[in-house]
Amino acid sequence: MSITQGLSQSVELKKPLTALINSDCVPVGGIYRLDYDSAVVLTDDFKKEKAGGVPRGGFLLAVAGDNTESGFILEDQEIILLRVRGTAPLPNESELIQTRLAVVRDAGASGVGFDDVTDVLTRNELQQSAFDCEVLGTFYTETEGREASIEFGADIDNVVVSARYQVFLPSTQVLSWLASYPEPTDKKDALVIGRVRFAATRRKALIAGTDRAEARINVSDFVGRKTAVFGMTRTGKSNTIKTLVTAVHRYGSEHKRSIGQLIFDPQGEYANVNKQDRTGLRLLGDDESTVRIYKVDPSASDGREKPLRINFYDREVLEAAWSLVSEATTPVNTNYGKSFRSSVLSEPDQNDRSKHARWGWAMVAFYGLLAKCGFQASRLPQDLVVVAPSGPMQDFTTAHPEAVVQAGRAGSYRVISPSGALELAEWIGERESEFPKWHDTQDCHFSSIWGVYKYTGVTSAIRTIRPFHGPQSAGDVGEHLWHDMQAGRLAIVDLSSGNDQVAKVMSERIVTHLLNRAGERFRADHEPVDMQIIVEEAHNLFERGGREVADDPWVRLSKEAAKYRMGLIYATQEVTSVDKRMLSNTSNWLIAHLNSDHETRELAHYYDFKVWAPSIIRAEDVGFVRMKTYSGKYIVPVQVSKFDHSMVNAARNAAGLASIDVTIESE
Repeated sequence: MSITQGLSQSVELKKPLTALINSDCVPVGGIYRLDYDSAVVLTDDFKKEKAGGVPRGGFLLAVAGDNTESGFILEDQEIILLRVRGTAPLPNESELIQTRLAVVRDAGASGVGFDDVTDVLTRNELQQSAFDCEVLGTFYTETEGREASIEFGADIDNVVVSARYQVFLPSTQVLSWLASYPEPTDKKDALVIGRVRFAATRRKALIAGTDRAEARINVSDFVGRKTAVFGMTRTGKSNTIKTLVTAVHRYGSEHKRSIGQLIFDPQGEYANVNKQDRTGLRLLGDDESTVRIYKVDPSASDGREKPLRINFYDREVLEAAWSLVSEATTPVNTNYGKSFRSSVLSEPDQNDRSKHARWGWAMVAFYGLLAKCGFQASRLPQDLVVVAPSGPMQDFTTAHPEAVVQAGRAGSYRVISPSGALELAEWIGERESEFPKWHDTQDCHFSSIWGVYKYTGVTSAIRTIRPFHGPQSAGDVGEHLWHDMQAGRLAIVDLSSGNDQVAKVMSERIVTHLLNRAGERFRADHEPVDMQIIVEEAHNLFERGGREVADDPWVRLSKEAAKYRMGLIYATQEVTSVDKRMLSNTSNWLIAHLNSDHETRELAHYYDFKVWAPSIIRAEDVGFVRMKTYSGKYIVPVQVSKFDHSMVNAARNAAGLASIDVTIESE
């Protein structure tokens, strides 16, 4: 080789894509058929063995160029990215089958090995095979310079003679680059989510070292966008969510950006520290300035824990209380149950005395019903003044002197306590002739509410939500959480103490409140509040296609959240439980094992998850996901890293907090 040739090759080898191919990538064959969507790669057993195996779903790199003494020189600065879909028949496949059949027959008849009944040329011919590959796109540079940035196009813009293309299996280094492309401009925004994994069987990857290829994500992809985490129980969804929440927490600290995160926790696994490895999201902060955990029974010794309860008698949360009570009785599908739930308790204008009086009568029945169901309180937080005929009321006040007091003018009475409301409701309920207006169903809902007092189906259902009542609680949990989001805190709502229906209503109310508050801020032209909402076991909360957008806070969130900078991470084992409008607005996908083709068929409508359906159904390994991110150009299969103290401490250090000593057991 002349000096001129050597210098020319040296220059070529420094170009980014040429350098990529020469980073220990291993040749596995060549293309013998190529079109815009697919390619067939010719290979043989020797090349595959030398490369360490070629897994289904694996990446291959097709390039046109020449082998030189210095390395492989690209003819043009572009690389076609292929994904192995399966095997393909060779043009002479029928002849090869006949030859293989003869070899197997002769070897079996003579009791010798296959190699003993074939010559070298035949053996080489029999070892040839082909891969059916999908064309994912093209890596290219717009200039020939050594500093040119590598771009990606999701197709190919020209088809040339396929025989000019040689095909390489990426090395560990290049595989990591492919799995992480495009990497963020700010390197600290890159999170190692795990390592590339193509197959459940990992022997070849361990031998070749490709199991060490790291997959990095851009954390900003998960801020303010929708993320789906799908997988069966015990396949690592919670581990993935903890990793993402911790990464976003760290991202916010490093960028001096306040990002509130709200987790709806149906099982209590996020609100508490794991007893086995002593990790937990609550360790991201030491006090309530960083982390707040809302529980039915908060610990008095831990300032981070706050009451999840509301005071059902507090008129400031009347809407929330009535929603919880109504939803709790939904299973009671009788006429009196339906009539009860049709009641309206919104307070009318006080200047409309007639409507306000009727509302007050309904409130007596409602507060009385709560008292009957065991919702305790010594007094009502706000005065409830009702109008009633003086004559019949004299008998009541004589029989129940502690229930009500005269409120100024004749015929007005102040209800003092829930027990007083119960006594008054039961008295008037049994005396329709003496209190006809109270029982009038025209614009008055006293009778509809009083009518369920004697039906244990309704009262028993209401008693199930009694743990969410706290007579000392003040204000709406939704408003408290809004302030948490404004302050950039991590807030965890522990819903493990209630039934599924209560959890559903509580979470919907909170999300609706946050959306409304964010909308108010948006309309006032104020800077949006960055926040993330994380929903575990989302199939228990979402209703697919059940309601209009205005009535479904989750669909509202998927449609309105972008302008409010509200992100959503939802985890579920049922793709079909998620409204299609939400799926269509989801930017990030992490798919673990699903056991039903019903679910994978739904998943196949998005990106090219159809290719991965067999693997998703078959491979049950914990933490093995197929990942497509907002900035990612293609699906990458990943073994997600285990959530550990190093992740927690990295986030704590970014926030200026000391690392946690893992030798000290966390409470």
